[in-house]
Amino acid sequence: MQTGAYQFCGADDQTEVMTRSQLVATSAGPVEVVRIPGPRPPVLFFPGGHCSAHCDCGWSLYTEAGHGVIACSRPGYGRTCVGSLGAEEFALLVNEVCRRLGVRVIAAAVGVSFGGLQAVHVAGRRELAVRRLVLHSAAPSVLPYPDSRVEAIFGPVVFSPLLQGQVWRLIRRVVRSEAGLRRMMGRLSTLPVESWWHELSSEDKDEARGLFQSMHSDSGFAIDLRQGHPSRAGVRRAAMSNVPCPALVTGTPHDRGVSFAHAENFASTIPDAVLLELDSPSHLFWLGRERMRLVSALASFLGG
Repeated sequence: MQTGAYQFCGADDQTEVMTRSQLVATSAGPVEVVRIPGPRPPVLFFPGGHCSAHCDCGWSLYTEAGHGVIACSRPGYGRTCVGSLGAEEFALLVNEVCRRLGVRVIAAAVGVSFGGLQAVHVAGRRELAVRRLVLHSAAPSVLPYPDSRVEAIFGPVVFSPLLQGQVWRLIRRVVRSEAGLRRMMGRLSTLPVESWWHELSSEDKDEARGLFQSMHSDSGFAIDLRQGHPSRAGVRRAAMSNVPCPALVTGTPHDRGVSFAHAENFASTIPDAVLLELDSPSHLFWLGRERMRLVSALASFLGG
């Protein structure tokens, strides 16, 4: 296994993220993993679109509760090099990763946004014996994604492998300022940003800025979009119906990034699922007024 510190670059600076990654060999190629130890059994964490394993898009909820985290860069992201595998095929490689790491107890498969479908397929692998499934602001459900025609047309172009590097360099420059960060966060909410921006702490804003600065689309976003196509609705329904463990689905109606209808659809399709409707103001569900409620709900669910 190869290990190394991960770095992301702004326009003029370079900042080291205090996590270390390793490449785990599998039958299809290396899978990039960030492993954070904890006294409680680990969760398998699958970040959303534009995110590699290094992006903290909510894993702090689990580390604060004492759980270890094993975050995986999905196909097309980071240093994972396994081809353009879909969520079902990649779940087989996650099983290989766990064997190589000696992980025998998995508290939960956790999927955020576009990582939700991956978590569903991993939870469906009986040999992994995943105890719980948690989906946060996840898509696609049986419903297709993107949610709007505009996003479906322009998303594949703006975040294509050819253009995504320039787009993210611009975003990293924008979020350096308070006004720029506010503008980017506002695009992830259906609420007027002035109605909730004051509720965010300086730590929340720093965490959001760090997330934006660590994002890349690579070729992974194109793979994600293919899996959300309407023609694959039957495949997604079958995977969701096959989840054998209890599931907690969280979402907020104020999320402009992913429609709350996806959370409702996941909860109604997965056999043993509970829906927790949050009042989080944006797609970054773990930041702001609902964080403590979410922490409490996760502690109860994972400890049950």
